[in-house]
Amino acid sequence: MKVVVEEDISKQLETFWQLENLGIESVNDRLNCNDNKILQEFEESIQFRDNRYVVKLPWKDNLKESLDNNFERAYERFSKLCCKFQNDHSLYSQYKDVVDSYIEQNIVERVPNSNAEDCAEFYLPHRAVIRHDKVSSKLRIVFDASSHKSGKFSLNDSLHIGPNLYPDLFELLLSFRKHPIAFTADIKQAFLNVELDESDKNVTKFFWTDNPECFTESIEVLRFNRVLFGINSSPFLLSATIKHHLKKYVSLYPQTQELLNNFVFVDDILGGHNSVIAAYTTSVECIHIFNEASMPLHKWATNSAELNELWRKNGFPIDTSPNSIGQKRMNYKVLGISWDTDRDVLYFDLENLLFFISKGTNTKRFLLQVAGRIFDPLGFITPYIIRLKILIQNVWEMGLLWDQEMPQIIRKPFKEWCKELEELNSVTIPRFYHFTDLDVIDIQLHSFSDASKKAYGSVVYFRVVRPDGTITTSFVTSKSRVAPLKTLSLPRLELMGALLSARLCDKVSKTLKFEKSCFFHTDSSIVYHWIQGEPARFKPFVKNRVEEIHRLTEPPKWNHCPGRENPADILSRGISVKELKDSELWWHGPPWLRQNEQFWPKIEKPNVNNQDLELKSKFRDISQNEVILENRGKLLNIDKFSSYLKLLRVTAFVFRFIYNTRNTSKKRGPLEIDELKISEEFWVRETQKEAYGSEIADLEKIQKVSNCSKILSLVPYLDDKNILRIKGRLEESEFPIDEKKPILLPKNSKFSELLIFYEHTKSFHCGVTTTLVMIRKRFWIPKGRQLVKKVINKCLICKKYSLKPAEQVTAQLPKDRLLENPPFEISGLDFAGPILYRCDKEVRKAYFTIFTCAVTRGIHLELVSSMSTKHFLLAFRRFISRRGGCSVVYSDNAKSFKAASKDLMYFSKILKDSEFKDFISSRGITWKFIVERAPWWGGFYERLVKSVKDPLRKILGRALLTFEELSTILVEIEYVVNSRPLTYVADGFSEPNPLTPLDFLQYGRKDHDFPLHFAELVNKASSRESLIKRKKYQTTLLKHFWIKWKEQYLLDLKTVHHFKSPNAHKEVKIDDVVLVEGSSKSKLLWDLGTIQETFQGRDGHIRACLVKTKKGLFRKPVQLIYPFEINE
Repeated sequence: MKVVVEEDISKQLETFWQLENLGIESVNDRLNCNDNKILQEFEESIQFRDNRYVVKLPWKDNLKESLDNNFERAYERFSKLCCKFQNDHSLYSQYKDVVDSYIEQNIVERVPNSNAEDCAEFYLPHRAVIRHDKVSSKLRIVFDASSHKSGKFSLNDSLHIGPNLYPDLFELLLSFRKHPIAFTADIKQAFLNVELDESDKNVTKFFWTDNPECFTESIEVLRFNRVLFGINSSPFLLSATIKHHLKKYVSLYPQTQELLNNFVFVDDILGGHNSVIAAYTTSVECIHIFNEASMPLHKWATNSAELNELWRKNGFPIDTSPNSIGQKRMNYKVLGISWDTDRDVLYFDLENLLFFISKGTNTKRFLLQVAGRIFDPLGFITPYIIRLKILIQNVWEMGLLWDQEMPQIIRKPFKEWCKELEELNSVTIPRFYHFTDLDVIDIQLHSFSDASKKAYGSVVYFRVVRPDGTITTSFVTSKSRVAPLKTLSLPRLELMGALLSARLCDKVSKTLKFEKSCFFHTDSSIVYHWIQGEPARFKPFVKNRVEEIHRLTEPPKWNHCPGRENPADILSRGISVKELKDSELWWHGPPWLRQNEQFWPKIEKPNVNNQDLELKSKFRDISQNEVILENRGKLLNIDKFSSYLKLLRVTAFVFRFIYNTRNTSKKRGPLEIDELKISEEFWVRETQKEAYGSEIADLEKIQKVSNCSKILSLVPYLDDKNILRIKGRLEESEFPIDEKKPILLPKNSKFSELLIFYEHTKSFHCGVTTTLVMIRKRFWIPKGRQLVKKVINKCLICKKYSLKPAEQVTAQLPKDRLLENPPFEISGLDFAGPILYRCDKEVRKAYFTIFTCAVTRGIHLELVSSMSTKHFLLAFRRFISRRGGCSVVYSDNAKSFKAASKDLMYFSKILKDSEFKDFISSRGITWKFIVERAPWWGGFYERLVKSVKDPLRKILGRALLTFEELSTILVEIEYVVNSRPLTYVADGFSEPNPLTPLDFLQYGRKDHDFPLHFAELVNKASSRESLIKRKKYQTTLLKHFWIKWKEQYLLDLKTVHHFKSPNAHKEVKIDDVVLVEGSSKSKLLWDLGTIQETFQGRDGHIRACLVKTKKGLFRKPVQLIYPFEINE
């Protein structure tokens, strides 16, 4: 048994039932296509560098790029962990020792400053798990790769788990008992010995601090250099790496390579040999093989004192873990089972389970937690465990809540079961079967099965005949199942036990590759008779199970034994630990099993009732019914079909079924062309009968239609298949009959619409004329062009391509642009770049920020060396200090920056940064965002980006400047752009100069040296009168500028050159189905959505909408919305 304190109850129960199924359920060893693809990608990407393997994580398609970094969730959980550290210094000390050891061994590293920010990253929350049953390293750090924000993928969600390359646990434990000399070893820090590729290291980041008292100031980010346990693909990566490494030693160490390929489970190595020399040789080769991959082996353990001494002399790291149960024996674990190497027996370490039970309660939750902590994969103590399994079934039948106290009828037997646990300490099972295939003359497997009303099961023994005639038996394994909740008869339960016996013995026989024969024993005469009989004679329940038993076993190998001598009877009813310990029947089988076959029980001719045998009835009752024929509807309703081809195929299969029921020769396989043609002719006749029934009747009687018929002018007639066709003027041509005399179809019929849509799709969604031409090669539809137009208008693909975006009246200018505000009081902000510059023989990236005044259209440029929040705020502070206060700032939505490019997406992080938000709130700045992907909403500053980029591109060319030179160029471009005219430039020499943004930024200038008022102050003596005069002059000058701004610039903006008047049907409204324009050019790749909310502008017109698509809710401008108009 094994106690695993960190697993929750659901995982414990899942493990419990999985262990119960080991050996009796088939394991699918074949890899599917996806597994093969993952393995192939692994083999192509694995590298061997610096004596260590380097692997990549197995990413799912396109999920690495979209992985959320989980920063907030990881930081929140680390904050809570630091609070625990503050309250428990011992916990922090142990935690720090583990992290420090990781850093010292280069398992983790501090994230370098030059770490690329454009690659995927993920922050792993972590916590401590305390294992009190461990002597060394009681604390283990567990990293949570399944953590994620709501609506986002976790790291584990984004990775393939990978195929299971580990051997079957049941087979490993069976094989471990096969050899007289057994040994085990462990790969030290197995996962952490595999290097992680550089491209994947950033998804293993985690927070750490050396000062949990003030962790916000001392927090740092670490990341893994190695594969860590906690990622769902880690077991696959370790196993695949080991198997890849073992391929190198197929010829050098063939036997050891085969052993390691089949007997390595995660980081545990199991082995065995018949001699000490062979075992020592294998262990030396194992050391050499794994040292070559920088995977040191340690914790060597064996039952052989001689082999142990050889190891000790040659410096093997031998396991010397002290015993946890206080007795004088070493507590080695073999895949979770305790092993006393001195006596070479397996036993049960119950210290942790007994401690858990002592703190427990009498609830359903506690009962299931106890069950989840039981580890007995080979079924040594099945008669004791079955009692607990029966209690679990009873609790489930009662429907108790998780924390509801169990009734006395459950509580009492459960307490008795728990009291007996202490006695299991004295139960030991020999590890070795006490024979090899070299020292015996006959090896047999004997499987016993039995059932009761509560449970059924099977137990398997070895029976060995030695050269001196001695016969010995040994326990191999057992399995049990509780009886199904649906009541079954006792013979049926016995049959299920026999089937379990066949499966279990087949598994053992294939695992332990002895030359052996298998025998089966049951104490049920009915089951024995079933197995000896013909399966087809019995009812389905019995028939199906007997057929499987026949596949797995030979009926002559089945025997009948008395119930009191059947060891399986013990596990079907359950016994106490004390009785189990002293049960010779359980541990060695019945006494006659150790005697010659002549003394085995012989079954007499069973006296079995035919009713008990559940024979299949030979005759059935015949009932006579009166059949009344009535008019019935159509077999197929054509209105339920949306595909012409599907209609023909379904009809063809119906006709095939009718044919097969009436003829001995059957039609099978794919449909043939003739069958589809018959189906088409059937629907043509049916459609014509509905529309032209009277005309067809007239043609059948008098070979012409009535003079009042609508199709008289088409000259219809019936062909030899009774299909209505029309005549034309092309009978002398060499065209096919379908073109000269096409089939007549009505306009208003479902069949005609399906046919038109089929031809439209077949012709790659061509227009009306092409589709009509294709149809008229075989059919004629009156007013066909109208019907074709109607059908094509319903084609979703064509409708998508013909959609036009919603339109709206050109919006009014915002009030912020129409008031006389100081320069840059109302500003627009945009980022551009990157620009490459030279720094100490390195090439780096720089960006520039463009501040645009909404009123004067002046610009201010700031060069920044990175897109960090710190550098942006410094540029923003320089702008405010040089240009004065700023009350309102317009900028693109953060999502627009994300969609723009990888470089500009970092500006979106700045806008969300808490430091940035604190700064603008402290300065009283109002920040306004435009709608995502609607750059024309910020046209007053977006337009000036081009005015800066064009001269910059022409000046720089391919030149690589320094940062200072680049700053100078930008300032000069700023001056030039600010000198551009805002008003009309007159031709006359005497006309006034045009208004420029520079007039508002530096009014009063007469030259390029000093402002006018500065020159006066320098060149003339200052007096009160001169200063007042200067102030009045400046005020008058500024007033003239604003008058000129209003009359020549602002009034010119009232003329709208593209004033759109949207049609009434283009107005969008809530619940409209729309197509949302995406980044792809193909409309077929755009998402469909419905409008959830509309947003009106200042003029009352709808300017943006909240649209719901399969990807979520998005706010979009109306210009990016394409209404479907399906409500019209």
